[in-house]
Amino acid sequence: MLFKDDSVARAQHQAVRENVGWFQWTHDLVEVTGADADKFLDYLFVNNIYKAGIGRTKYTTMLNEDGKIIDDTIVMHMGEHHYWVSTLYAPQFIKWADAHRNAFDVSYRNITDDTVMFSVQGPNSVKMMNALLKSPVDDLKRFQVADDQIGDVSIKVHRSGFTGENGYEIYCVKSDSAAVEAAIREVGKAFDAVELDILEVYVRSLSMEKGYALRQDMFELTPYECGLDWSVDLEKDFIGKDALLRAKEEGPKHLLMGLELLAESYEDITQLEIVYSRGIPCGFVRSVIYGYTVNKNIGFAVIDSAHAIVGEKVTVGSNDSPAIVTEKCFL
Repeated sequence: MLFKDDSVARAQHQAVRENVGWFQWTHDLVEVTGADADKFLDYLFVNNIYKAGIGRTKYTTMLNEDGKIIDDTIVMHMGEHHYWVSTLYAPQFIKWADAHRNAFDVSYRNITDDTVMFSVQGPNSVKMMNALLKSPVDDLKRFQVADDQIGDVSIKVHRSGFTGENGYEIYCVKSDSAAVEAAIREVGKAFDAVELDILEVYVRSLSMEKGYALRQDMFELTPYECGLDWSVDLEKDFIGKDALLRAKEEGPKHLLMGLELLAESYEDITQLEIVYSRGIPCGFVRSVIYGYTVNKNIGFAVIDSAHAIVGEKVTVGSNDSPAIVTEKCFL
């Protein structure tokens, strides 16, 4: 939980919005290889993995047979028939992959314990990265991954992040992580880079202001109900496609929307708290946080389509906390 008057959290948040900040937060990573790795991932995910050339990455969701989201990931094309899947739920991903492996010539393993990821985020991240790495990142495109070095340490750099600002992820083997962290810390001094150590700042506050939802926000919704139409390739086959086509034809029953919470504090609002329109239930809360750029308590909620109207006045929870339905992006 974050509070308006938390000066430390505010400073960390503002560093990323206005300058540059860094943190260590390794997502779960699953390495996928084999002659059918491309086809297998194309079948698991809604986005077209085939279209991502070597060195390119793609955001995508994974659906169950009912066309509902069960995970969202970044799929990274590391080499020929060689991928990394960046998720927060590697064991669940592997269990799902096992259930749908069928006759695909594919292997996969959880490499999370072998890998460490550092993230450098903010408007001045490119300057800091150019000072840190052997090769400059000026030409590295968003959702592109490349080999590079920090001193004598081999790393992979991925232009991506979850803060809504330009940023980069640095991947190294665990045994090199201390050297990489020391280099980031030292180079960062010249840029007044701030180390972020408050999880809610870099996972929720920064991302939610920009409308970036987590799997827990989208779970059991369709991509269309989450505004992710652009990520669905209906020209190929994937798990849940038939159900998703039916859902698309019928139209969304709910929509993932933003909530601007008008009370001074959101302490009494929890996940799954009921949202009411004129006393009638019309949805439920998925997550809430304080946004230090917008200076508001904000959240995501699943709202019935009839009430998913920007500007709609609602109340939340048994205390009738006032709120306004908004777009997911608050900036």
